[in-house]
Amino acid sequence: MRWLILLLLVLPVFAEELEIYTVVTGKVVKVHVREGDRVRKGQLLMEIDPSLYRAELRTLMGRKREVEARLWKVERDYRRLKELFERDLLAETRLEDQKVKYEALRAQIEQIEGEIERVRTLISYTKILSPVDGRVKRILAPEGSYVNGTLNPQPVLLISR
Repeated sequence: MRWLILLLLVLPVFAEELEIYTVVTGKVVKVHVREGDRVRKGQLLMEIDPSLYRAELRTLMGRKREVEARLWKVERDYRRLKELFERDLLAETRLEDQKVKYEALRAQIEQIEGEIERVRTLISYTKILSPVDGRVKRILAPEGSYVNGTLNPQPVLLISR
């Protein structure tokens, strides 16, 4: 008697879904894909209006210039007071007070620069790029809709791989 052995190998195929989130707030101004489209990693999927962040960036740049102007004056006054102190014409506490003002303004500039960096990063996040190759399964935030990802990251697309 002969035995016929048939091996059937079943490989499960799992369609992995990936939710694409936004961490910015604004109006969806352009969706560059449609449901069912194939997308490549790094492809532009949608754009969120960056005008809120650009306005904030302009405000921060103005604040930085203002603080830099005050810093220039405080630094100039510090150098003058230091000369007076070195000639024994000024109390040390007055010189220290001026140095504290100088250091406080430098710290303010560093804080503003950090905020500028944060806002520039948020502006870059207004362009939603595909993190993987796949197919657009569903668009959860169509053009004209408003997303508020700063309060809670919000899914805007589903991509299946």
